[in-house]
Amino acid sequence: MAVNRIIIGANFGDEGKGSVVAHYAKHAQGKVLNVLTNGGSQRAHNIETETGRYKFQHFGSGTYYGADNLFGSEFILNPMQFALEYEEKKEMLGKVTLFRSPLCMWSTPYDMMANQIIELHKRSGSCGMGIWETVLRYRSGLFVRFDEFMQMPIEAKHLFLDRVRDYFSNRLGHEIPAEYSQSWNDSDLKVHFINDCAFLHKMTRLSHEIQISDYAECIYENGQGLLLNDNGTDDGGTTPSCTGSAHVRQMLSDENVCLHYVSRPYLTKHGGYTFKGESNAATVSEDIREDWANPFNEWQRDFRYGILDPTELKNRILADANGLDFTLELTHCDEMDNTNLFSSLFEHLNTYNAAQVK
Repeated sequence: MAVNRIIIGANFGDEGKGSVVAHYAKHAQGKVLNVLTNGGSQRAHNIETETGRYKFQHFGSGTYYGADNLFGSEFILNPMQFALEYEEKKEMLGKVTLFRSPLCMWSTPYDMMANQIIELHKRSGSCGMGIWETVLRYRSGLFVRFDEFMQMPIEAKHLFLDRVRDYFSNRLGHEIPAEYSQSWNDSDLKVHFINDCAFLHKMTRLSHEIQISDYAECIYENGQGLLLNDNGTDDGGTTPSCTGSAHVRQMLSDENVCLHYVSRPYLTKHGGYTFKGESNAATVSEDIREDWANPFNEWQRDFRYGILDPTELKNRILADANGLDFTLELTHCDEMDNTNLFSSLFEHLNTYNAAQVK
């Protein structure tokens, strides 16, 4: 029976979940299924290996070590990002099998552009990938399942995308900014997007084709972290999904579940909202260096740092674990000399240096 590992961010995301997933995929005693759970390709999970650095957004961080991928029912597909990232990693992706749930939501270019246009005014720190806009559009009733879309005649595909574009024109309620207006009304954009959808459809198989008995381990790779959890309300500074273990454990027997919570020895966060413990990086530690995995970007802006309270960390992990044993995976341990604080609180503790994959 397969071991089920759930890899969970314990804070605001950016804890090093990608490195932990890659570590377990590398050392698994058999074939691995890497399941992408909540969120979508707004995630940026980074690993550093003997051949270089890799960022995984639409694919699992265990892909480098040959793990098959499953886009779970709570994962939001992005055909554009899928095609772009597949081209970047086609050598490793050509060696694995990609599965997707037929229940996955999927984003269009208009979800992404609307997200970015709203962010120009709101500056909440959203990453501009259209996650929340996709969720709201689905809740409005304007959606079709991905496989239904792929079965439509080409004219119907264009009409559906026109409806999505018009929905967002009304939702935005103001003139489309000049830098977006050409793409917003460009028929070629729809053509390219439909081609990306066809590529995603071609390169993936449906989840009912998975033979779980083929796998020694299933690694569930969560996005974001416990401090961003809001179970779908997006109430400011959070994320519209379940970032903890509950949504995965509903599908599994706890007898076969291993919980792994990931944290740095300090806090980090993207976005425009302040947080408890926020501090100048130099105050946190003089040893924290520029983070190659989190450079400045237009949407999430500066990467911010803070002081982590180990007791509060343990309390939120205990609340999510809900009686199940767990391991704390502490990353970036070469950047702060206070891991003894965590050793005194956590019975099961694994430590990693910055960007290290053991």
